[in-house]
Amino acid sequence: MDQLNNITLWDVKDVFNKVKNVVMNYTEMEAKVREATNNEPWGASSTLMQEIAQGTYNYAHFNEIMPTIYKRFTEKEARQWRQIYKALQLLEYLVKHGSERVVDDARAHMGTIKVLRNFSYFDEKGKDQGINVRNRAKELADLLNDNEKVRQERKKAKANRSKFTGVSSDAIGYGGFSGSFNGGSSRYGGFGNDSYSYCEYR
Repeated sequence: MDQLNNITLWDVKDVFNKVKNVVMNYTEMEAKVREATNNEPWGASSTLMQEIAQGTYNYAHFNEIMPTIYKRFTEKEARQWRQIYKALQLLEYLVKHGSERVVDDARAHMGTIKVLRNFSYFDEKGKDQGINVRNRAKELADLLNDNEKVRQERKKAKANRSKFTGVSSDAIGYGGFSGSFNGGSSRYGGFGNDSYSYCEYR
């Protein structure tokens, strides 16, 4: 009985996600990306981020990791903004820590990243949660447009990589959330610019 009492909601979700990974036939790397970009209000662990970054040096894994990230951008509803935010965060981390192919591949998807600079979502309390996605998308787009900055960030990441081992995700700028995020049911949200329009109402 005590064991049952110790089962948390997180434990239930963890089991559900593992079963879903098996049913959906996700590869190990796809499952890792999905875990790093889940809808929980906390960031992915630095260890998980590093494992995914290391995976980008393997050709087969690279082709599993990158499409899974882009799907987070295009297949999620506005109310799932955390998953979009985390996907941007993960992509930025991979640009700095992953294979150089990540940089080229991310630049090839710059159009999608730029669309996210206009992302809009207000929760049921009227709070602008979309600003998190907009700011992260802008930072990533600016980084990808600056070759020298990319080189500097990759050089810095390589030099300091050992320092991040075992550091909690909320202690590093691109390994976790720096603040708490309050979710809520969707009221309205989506993207909006001259070339792309998507809105959601509840």
